[in-house]
Amino acid sequence: MKKLILHSTLALVLTGAVFSQPNGGPGGPPGGDPCKTERQTYCKDSRPGPETDRCLKEYISKLSETCKNHVNEMISRFEKFRSACAADEEKYCKNVERGPAHMKCMRENESKLSASCKAALPPPPGHRM
Repeated sequence: MKKLILHSTLALVLTGAVFSQPNGGPGGPPGGDPCKTERQTYCKDSRPGPETDRCLKEYISKLSETCKNHVNEMISRFEKFRSACAADEEKYCKNVERGPAHMKCMRENESKLSASCKAALPPPPGHRM
Protein backbone atom coordinates (compact mmCIF):
# COMPACT_ATOMS: atom_id res chain seq x y z
CA MET A 1 0.00 0.00 0.00
CA LYS A 2 2.81 2.38 0.94
CA LYS A 3 4.49 1.68 -2.41
CA LEU A 4 1.24 2.38 -4.29
CA ILE A 5 0.84 5.72 -2.53
CA LEU A 6 4.47 6.61 -3.24
CA HIS A 7 4.18 5.73 -6.94
CA SER A 8 0.86 7.52 -7.36
CA THR A 9 2.07 10.72 -5.77
CA LEU A 10 5.47 10.50 -7.46
CA ALA A 11 3.69 10.26 -10.79
CA LEU A 12 1.96 13.56 -10.11
CA VAL A 13 5.20 15.09 -8.98
CA LEU A 14 7.14 14.08 -12.07
CA THR A 15 4.44 15.15 -14.49
CA GLY A 16 4.30 18.58 -12.91
CA ALA A 17 0.69 18.30 -11.83
CA VAL A 18 1.59 18.97 -8.21
CA PHE A 19 4.87 20.83 -8.07
CA SER A 20 5.87 23.72 -10.25
CA GLN A 21 9.12 23.36 -12.09
CA PRO A 22 11.60 26.08 -11.16
CA ASN A 23 14.03 25.69 -14.05
CA GLY A 24 13.53 25.15 -17.72
CA GLY A 25 15.24 22.30 -19.55
CA PRO A 26 18.08 22.80 -21.99
CA GLY A 27 17.00 25.40 -24.48
CA GLY A 28 13.56 25.58 -22.91
CA PRO A 29 11.87 28.47 -21.17
CA PRO A 30 12.00 28.76 -17.38
CA GLY A 31 9.26 26.56 -15.99
CA GLY A 32 9.49 24.24 -19.00
CA ASP A 33 9.75 20.47 -18.69
CA PRO A 34 13.42 19.54 -18.06
CA CYS A 35 12.58 15.94 -19.06
CA LYS A 36 10.69 16.75 -22.26
CA THR A 37 13.35 15.30 -24.57
CA GLU A 38 13.66 12.14 -22.49
CA ARG A 39 9.90 11.67 -22.39
CA GLN A 40 9.78 11.99 -26.19
CA THR A 41 12.84 9.78 -26.73
CA TYR A 42 12.28 6.93 -24.29
CA CYS A 43 8.63 7.13 -23.31
CA LYS A 44 6.76 8.35 -26.39
CA ASP A 45 4.46 5.31 -26.34
CA SER A 46 3.68 5.68 -22.63
CA ARG A 47 0.53 7.40 -21.48
CA PRO A 48 1.12 10.64 -19.55
CA GLY A 49 1.19 10.19 -15.80
CA PRO A 50 2.32 7.15 -13.85
CA GLU A 51 3.12 5.10 -16.96
CA THR A 52 5.49 7.76 -18.30
CA ASP A 53 7.06 8.23 -14.89
CA ARG A 54 7.72 4.50 -14.53
CA CYS A 55 9.29 4.64 -17.97
CA LEU A 56 11.59 7.51 -16.98
CA LYS A 57 12.68 5.58 -13.89
CA GLU A 58 13.44 2.58 -16.13
CA TYR A 59 15.77 4.74 -18.22
CA ILE A 60 17.24 6.76 -15.34
CA SER A 61 20.81 5.88 -16.34
CA LYS A 62 20.21 7.36 -19.80
CA LEU A 63 18.57 10.61 -18.70
CA SER A 64 20.34 13.93 -19.07
CA GLU A 65 21.83 15.41 -15.90
CA THR A 66 19.18 18.15 -16.03
CA CYS A 67 16.38 15.60 -16.10
CA LYS A 68 18.00 13.38 -13.43
CA ASN A 69 18.46 16.42 -11.19
CA HIS A 70 14.84 17.41 -11.73
CA VAL A 71 13.57 13.91 -10.93
CA ASN A 72 15.74 13.74 -7.80
CA GLU A 73 14.59 17.20 -6.69
CA MET A 74 10.93 16.26 -7.15
CA ILE A 75 11.44 13.02 -5.20
CA SER A 76 13.13 14.96 -2.40
CA ARG A 77 10.30 17.51 -2.27
CA PHE A 78 7.74 14.74 -2.23
CA GLU A 79 9.48 12.91 0.61
CA LYS A 80 9.68 16.12 2.67
CA PHE A 81 6.00 16.79 2.00
CA ARG A 82 4.94 13.24 2.96
CA SER A 83 7.01 13.36 6.13
CA ALA A 84 5.82 16.81 7.21
CA CYS A 85 2.18 16.23 6.32
CA ALA A 86 1.51 12.61 7.29
CA ALA A 87 -0.54 13.49 10.39
CA ASP A 88 -2.41 16.31 8.62
CA GLU A 89 -3.24 14.08 5.65
CA GLU A 90 -4.59 11.43 8.01
CA LYS A 91 -6.64 14.01 9.90
CA TYR A 92 -8.12 16.05 7.03
CA CYS A 93 -7.89 14.03 3.81
CA LYS A 94 -7.84 10.39 4.91
CA ASN A 95 -10.69 9.29 2.64
CA VAL A 96 -9.73 11.35 -0.40
CA GLU A 97 -8.27 9.49 -3.38
CA ARG A 98 -4.58 10.20 -4.05
CA GLY A 99 -3.94 12.59 -6.89
CA PRO A 100 -5.31 16.02 -7.74
CA ALA A 101 -8.35 15.61 -5.46
CA HIS A 102 -6.08 14.80 -2.53
CA MET A 103 -3.92 17.86 -3.11
CA LYS A 104 -7.08 19.96 -3.47
CA CYS A 105 -8.21 18.67 -0.08
CA MET A 106 -4.87 19.62 1.47
CA ARG A 107 -5.12 23.13 0.00
CA GLU A 108 -8.72 23.52 1.19
CA ASN A 109 -7.52 22.69 4.71
CA GLU A 110 -4.33 24.74 4.50
CA SER A 111 -5.35 27.08 7.33
CA LYS A 112 -5.67 24.06 9.67
CA LEU A 113 -2.39 22.36 8.70
CA SER A 114 0.63 22.23 10.97
CA ALA A 115 3.35 24.81 10.34
CA SER A 116 5.76 22.16 9.03
CA CYS A 117 3.15 20.83 6.59
CA LYS A 118 2.27 24.33 5.35
CA ALA A 119 5.97 24.95 4.69
CA ALA A 120 6.27 21.68 2.73
CA LEU A 121 3.03 22.12 0.78
CA PRO A 122 3.90 22.53 -2.89
CA PRO A 123 2.90 25.70 -4.70
CA PRO A 124 -0.30 25.52 -6.75
CA PRO A 125 0.08 24.37 -10.37
CA GLY A 126 1.23 27.20 -12.59
CA HIS A 127 2.85 29.07 -9.70
CA ARG A 128 6.41 30.10 -10.47
CA MET A 129 8.99 29.91 -7.74
